[in-house]
Amino acid sequence: MTTTRLLRWRTILVVGGLATLAGGLLHPGADASGTLREELSTMTAASTWVPSHTLIVLGTTLLTIGLWVAYRDHAWPAAIQRSLGVTAAAMSAYVVETVFHLASVVDSAALASGAPAPVAWTHVGLALVLYPVSGLAFAWMGTRMVREHGNTFRLFGVVAVVAGLLHAVSVPLTVLLPDAELTPVFATAGMLFATWSIGVGATGLRERGSTPTSLDPRPAGAR
Repeated sequence: MTTTRLLRWRTILVVGGLATLAGGLLHPGADASGTLREELSTMTAASTWVPSHTLIVLGTTLLTIGLWVAYRDHAWPAAIQRSLGVTAAAMSAYVVETVFHLASVVDSAALASGAPAPVAWTHVGLALVLYPVSGLAFAWMGTRMVREHGNTFRLFGVVAVVAGLLHAVSVPLTVLLPDAELTPVFATAGMLFATWSIGVGATGLRERGSTPTSLDPRPAGAR
């Protein structure tokens, strides 16, 4: 693989991680004492909702593109290739949820008045499915990374497992435990996703003992 192709997916991941990190820092706070509708109404009315979630959409999209490019270029060891593809597909679906999440701002007044809020509730419905799907896929990829040789793979594998599991349970727990303060779960998952993206992009996961997949049929000089 050429240096240019290696840097391509790495750069995408780093920029995506920085965008996610910035979006998370701007995210408006929630009041766990209110209902889900009340919390959504409060947060979508905040001036930071749009910039925060625009950055999160950008960061998630770039993370997904980075995963797809690494998968297409067979940049990681063969043992991770399958889980990498599944995670890229799951994150692609999750990007759709982030767009509806951002667009929920159009229902801010409706949420406050008790009127129908189709975009906001579509976001919630998608989140109930796609948070667990994308989180579990990410965690599975992390377990495959932990099994690889080299401390870098193991370190970021653990980060991926923790981030994925927290992400997977965050929305279901919000519905099951409406009075619980779950902001730290969302925040930690988001920060770990950003850390993983920046760290993996910065290091490139290139360690002795890790072998690229043998599925790429092209001659070495053409990669």
